[in-house]
Amino acid sequence: MRLINILLGTVVILGFSQCGSSQKLTENAPFQLGEVKSEPWTAGDNKEATGENIYIPVPEENGATLDSLYYKNQAVKLERIKKDDYLVYIGRFPFFNTPPDMIMHADPKKEFGNKPPKTNAKNPFELSENEAVVSYTVDGKTNYYKIEGISPSTPIHYRDIPTLKN
Repeated sequence: MRLINILLGTVVILGFSQCGSSQKLTENAPFQLGEVKSEPWTAGDNKEATGENIYIPVPEENGATLDSLYYKNQAVKLERIKKDDYLVYIGRFPFFNTPPDMIMHADPKKEFGNKPPKTNAKNPFELSENEAVVSYTVDGKTNYYKIEGISPSTPIHYRDIPTLKN
């Protein structure tokens, strides 16, 4: 009986400790956002690569640094681009329709160099189609802010398939 009480107590404590580790969204971000745009793209002769770029203009950072973007069950690091007084963060989400080339051979040594498939981590936020969550840091502390009302822009097509940074 004592063992059952110990196990039950452990389960309850672990259950409550997980509640505190979930990401909390902040209501008011210290930075200001411009109009956030979503730009779908395709690439290649047969449109074998597709993706979406999210542009987040930031007129005022106010000490915050944007880090990552969670969108459509994916997360990417944001790219910061500043030209004169204009600052924009870009999240690049590639969706490749064709799997990468793999060598399949009876001799396992000839399969050396094949990369394992990438798995998408479960997005910790429940988001609708035109929503995203941005993580940002202020004074070394990470916070999360939900962006609502992402506007779609005109899709574009690239002739060449972009290469991904690993």
